[in-house]
Amino acid sequence: MLKKIYAVGLGPGDYEMMSLKAKRVLEESDVIFLQGGQIFNSQEEVVAILDKIGCGKKIKFHEFNGENSNRFEKLNIFIDDMVSHLDKGMKVSYVTMGDLTIYSSFPDVYGILKEKNIELEAVTGIPSFLAPASLTGNSIVDFKDRAAIIPCPENHEEISKILQEFKTVIIMKINDNGKVIKEFMANNKPSLAIAAFNAYNKNQKVYNLLKEITSDNEEYFMCVVMIKK
Repeated sequence: MLKKIYAVGLGPGDYEMMSLKAKRVLEESDVIFLQGGQIFNSQEEVVAILDKIGCGKKIKFHEFNGENSNRFEKLNIFIDDMVSHLDKGMKVSYVTMGDLTIYSSFPDVYGILKEKNIELEAVTGIPSFLAPASLTGNSIVDFKDRAAIIPCPENHEEISKILQEFKTVIIMKINDNGKVIKEFMANNKPSLAIAAFNAYNKNQKVYNLLKEITSDNEEYFMCVVMIKK
């Protein structure tokens, strides 16, 4: 019999936006694993969401600082712990914020579990790149337009180059305190530019970058920016 672990995306931060399937799987799970650190998969936020459905006490947390030097070592320890609980006959899940298939550890976990002959069933959530559109009433693209999704642009010229080929660019995982975004806005006049910080949680902020620029102390790593040419 093939063993199975469930990977559950929690959506953008509001427990009411979790899928019904995700809620059911988590309620049926004996233990729910979470791997996180200072800049992603906030333990506090995940516990708050799972507390709403009565599953907060099931969480087993593994600290992970994201440094490439020990990334796979930590990941293997995390997976070995999940497998040990699975071997005890428990129903095991692990959770992430947002969607499993957009800049997450899901592919790495999937590959390692596949080598161990363990199935990983993905229960996807609402992708975090939808945040700018859904919070402002704007669509990402219309009809046959194309959109690009990128992480951490190195400079504002990179954004301009992408907008030569695509109608819209979604920028995620900004790690330069907003420097590139501010430089782009200083040198360009797009038709739309929106930044959504900490979407759908208590610290949510949404900026129309055509009218106001974000402050220097924003938590840019938790920001998603949508720019249309």
